[in-house]
Order: sequence, then structure tokens, then C-alpha cells
Amino acid sequence: MFKKLLQTDNNLVSFIIRVTVALVIFPHGAQKLFGAFGGHGYNGTMAYFTSQGTPAILAFLVIFTESIGALLILLGFTTRLWALMLTAVMLVATSVHISNGFFMNWGGTQAGEGFEYHLLVIGICIALIIKGAGRWSVDRSLTK
Repeated sequence: MFKKLLQTDNNLVSFIIRVTVALVIFPHGAQKLFGAFGGHGYNGTMAYFTSQGTPAILAFLVIFTESIGALLILLGFTTRLWALMLTAVMLVATSVHISNGFFMNWGGTQAGEGFEYHLLVIGICIALIIKGAGRWSVDRSLTK
């Protein structure tokens, strides 16, 4: 079972999307975990999520998935698992942002951000779940 989870080919496209999604998601995780890039850090993020009614375990999983999970996706280690976790996070984020419409709030004229970003991340993660980590991944090294 574990080998099937890690199994991947030498696909360059999988490598490119894996690295791209990790590099885009990690700064969001670093905001939530470390307070980097103007974020509120672990305690502030936990306080915000739980004040919104999110159970503490789910808030922790969001922080962990967007930070540590993004790094593991970058390395290509257990990529399918972390892509699935990230898909779940983005599905919830989509449900939160859907009331703001589709588009990002570039002009500052909406009540908040739309869900287009979340949809892109979901699509990338589904591709990683199907294809695996691809070239230059720990997953591939472990299953060769």
C-alpha cells in the first residue's frame, strides 16, 4: 500500500507543478506557523481559526499542511498524501470565499477575495494525486 502511494514516473511536468504549488503554498504556511510575510504566527492563527468556530485539530492541520506539507511536496515525499490534504484545505477555503465571487480582489472593491486561486491549487493537487511527484522526488527514489 505504501509503495503504491509513493509510486511515480520520471515526469518533468509533475516536477514542475509540484515545485510550483509548494513555492506558492509555503509562504502562506510560513505566515500561519512562523508569522513570516506579515502573518500572525501559530498562536494568532490558531486563535483566529478557533474564534471562527474551526475545531483546534482542524486549524492545526491547516497550519501543518500549508507549512510542513508544502515543504514535503517540494521534496516530493508522500506527495499524494499532502496534495490530498491541501485539496481538502482548499475546498474549505473555497466554501469560505465563494460568497466573494470568482475573482481575486485586485482593485480592493470586493468584500474579500474570490475563489479562483483556490480552484487553481485544487486542480494542481488533483494532478499530483493522479500522477505522483514525478522527476527528482523522494517518492521516486524510494520506489525505483
